[in-house]
Amino acid sequence: MRLISVLIILLLMFPFFSIFGESLPDYEPYEEKEFPKWARDLRRGEIIFFGTIPFTFFISSFSFDLYRYASNNFDPDLAPVLLGNTTPIILTNNEKLQIITFSVSFSFILSVLDYLLGKPWNE
Repeated sequence: MRLISVLIILLLMFPFFSIFGESLPDYEPYEEKEFPKWARDLRRGEIIFFGTIPFTFFISSFSFDLYRYASNNFDPDLAPVLLGNTTPIILTNNEKLQIITFSVSFSFILSVLDYLLGKPWNE
C-alpha cells in the first residue's frame, strides 16, 4: 500500500519536474499595433460589462425591494434588508429573472455608453 501511495505521489509531481529543467522565455509587453483597434475596444467593453455586473445587480435588487416596499404602503414586513428588515423576502423565479435581466441590461448599456463617450478621444 505504501508503494502505491509513493508511486501516486511521484506521478502527481511529475509535471512539476519539467518546470525546474527549463527556463521560461522573457516577458515582452504587447505592442500598440499588435491587436486591431476593434479588438481592444471589444476587450474594454467586456471588462466594463463584467466589472459593473456586481454593482448593477446590487442596484437593481435594492431598487426592486424599494419598489415593492413603497407599492405595499410601506409595510414593515416588506422593507428592504438595508432599511432594517431582519427577515429577507423570498423572491419568485420571475422576480429573480427580472432583477438579473435588468442588471445585465444596465451593465451592457454602461459598456456601450463608455464606448460611445470615449470614441471622440480615442480617434
